[in-house]
This record gives sequence, C-alpha cells and structure tokens, in this order.
Amino acid sequence: MGGFQREQPEPGSPPMPGMATSRRLKELEQASGRDAEVRFLRLMIAHHQAGVRMAEAALGLSDDPQVRRMATSMVAAQQSEIGLMKRMLVARGENERTQSP
Repeated sequence: MGGFQREQPEPGSPPMPGMATSRRLKELEQASGRDAEVRFLRLMIAHHQAGVRMAEAALGLSDDPQVRRMATSMVAAQQSEIGLMKRMLVARGENERTQSP
C-alpha cells in the first residue's frame, strides 16, 4: 500500500484540502445574516468535498473491511450533505460554486 505524499502548503493556505484558512474563518466570524450563511455553506461544501476525496482514497488503499465500510459510509453521507448545502445556496439566490466570495 502506498501512502499520501505530504504537500507543502503555500503561505496563507490551509494546512490540508478542505480546511478553511484563518482569513476565511475571520471573514465568516465578521459576517452576518445571509452573507454568513452563504460563507458557511461554501466553506462546508469545500470541507466535505475534501472529506469525500480522502474517503475515496482510503477505499483504494485499504483492504480492511471496517475501514472500507466507514469510508463508504462517509462518501455517501458527505455527498448527500453536499447536495443539501448546494440546494441551500440556490435557495439563497447563489450558484453552486464552492469558493468563498
């Protein structure tokens, strides 16, 4: 089995895919109302997308039945939640793109 290669993050970027930068978190903390909701949803979509990628990687790397069940469950749950959050964005008059405004 191969391992993940650790990429060096660019300055100011999150330590791993799907994690919000401190700047994005500060922007979320300072937002309110609809703007806060949209920022939260976009950050969480990116977070869940990274989680799906990690769980799919685990499926390709592990033969352990328990790990595979958990990864399969995580993919299904997070994809479902991504769909819900995208619908919530549309309900707020936004498109489904994931980057923060």
